[in-house]
Amino acid sequence: MSTEATPTLDFATIDWSPHSFEDPGGRIFWKEGRLFRALRGRSAEGFLRMESEGILESAQKAGLVKTWRASHSIPGYELVVEHEVIPPSPVVSEWSPTMLSDAALLFCDLSIFLAEHGLQLQDSHGWNMMFRNGHPVYVDFGSIIPLGLDELWKPLDEFINCFIHPLQMVAHHQMDYPFFLLGTQNWVPLDQAIPYLFAKQHSFMAKLAIRKYRRWEEIRAKKGPASVVELARTLRAVVKKFTPPKVGTRWSDYSDAFPSTNAASRSGWNQKQHSLHQLFERLPKGRMLDIGCNTGWYSLLAAQMGFEVVSMDTDRVCIDKLYATAGSENLPITPVVASPFLPLVSHGSRFYETLEKRFTADHTLMLALIHHLYFKQGFDVRTIVSIAEKMTRKTLVIEYVPADDYWVKAWNVPHRKDDYELAVWVRELKNAFTHVETLPSECSHDSSPVQRTLLIAHR
Repeated sequence: MSTEATPTLDFATIDWSPHSFEDPGGRIFWKEGRLFRALRGRSAEGFLRMESEGILESAQKAGLVKTWRASHSIPGYELVVEHEVIPPSPVVSEWSPTMLSDAALLFCDLSIFLAEHGLQLQDSHGWNMMFRNGHPVYVDFGSIIPLGLDELWKPLDEFINCFIHPLQMVAHHQMDYPFFLLGTQNWVPLDQAIPYLFAKQHSFMAKLAIRKYRRWEEIRAKKGPASVVELARTLRAVVKKFTPPKVGTRWSDYSDAFPSTNAASRSGWNQKQHSLHQLFERLPKGRMLDIGCNTGWYSLLAAQMGFEVVSMDTDRVCIDKLYATAGSENLPITPVVASPFLPLVSHGSRFYETLEKRFTADHTLMLALIHHLYFKQGFDVRTIVSIAEKMTRKTLVIEYVPADDYWVKAWNVPHRKDDYELAVWVRELKNAFTHVETLPSECSHDSSPVQRTLLIAHR
């Protein structure tokens, strides 16, 4: 923590975050690459209590973002704190089922910790959480306020709609729709949480849910910290029951037969894996974006070799598997259910930046992807390169899959194959990058001699 005196900051000249304007208790801003939050009212009181009781470090272990008092002052605010900077993170609609479950458990655990110290979280939605190394982190310090002995716990209803209902839908194999609702409506009401039932079943389940919610309200009505601890533990047990189902998709077992990513042995690696390992060894370390990552074999390899990785795929089950692996190995991987080639409005354009702004990387991987984009989704070469290069600061790696590749021929999709030739890809890459090199990849099928090529475009 810096102890250097800093003059009072002029409110009008502060680089306030455009996404921090609704919370009356605090606003965040950037200064010289560091992240600060100005606090006032009950939010400032919450921090002061944590500071005076010496629980800031233990709160961090409970899942709260690392935070300390800053030396700045701002008129109209009682104090300024500084947060550690967490790498860009997916928003709720870009989470996997287990990410949603882990976030709900974090909220319960953190609520128990805070209640034991006379504090509470006044908001209970996922927009206040980020992910680091496969684990959720609660980042909205402005949401921490005192909890009086005769005070009702604020966030129960919001928790039900933002966590219980979508987790209930996931448990019934609705893997995408609850995240769509969270992204477009911010929550999932009861009527939308049980739409898969017939009318009589729907009515019966709704009555059961309401009866359960009334029991929770009875606990809440006891008021004060003890009621919060009891209720948060009850909710935690409910969340644990909603285990995300082990479902398969067309692509979720794609890399199950791949060898270990352990670079020390490299036993059983194919040519593509050897080529990319050699490339990763000579690329400068930084952020790597893996678009169409599947379950993340190359993301895992990159993370193990020292890169900070953002792994994107539209298959929520694949991302769920990668998230579990990243968490168990504590790897610097940020899994994201998204694609720049399938843009979605996550939470209204005024709230969150585009994928391009949030996840632009030093190096971008697009492996076993472009033939899907071209032949199945109708993108032309120039558009694919244009979208990819906007998310790339230094190096773009594209795996060229020839038009006579085993799988492309099996699709039998009529398309402009002349426009897809290797020379066309190289030409378009050279329009955006300084030079392009090639490395050998693999044959896509045992019965085919056609070999794929890695195109490495450098700025």
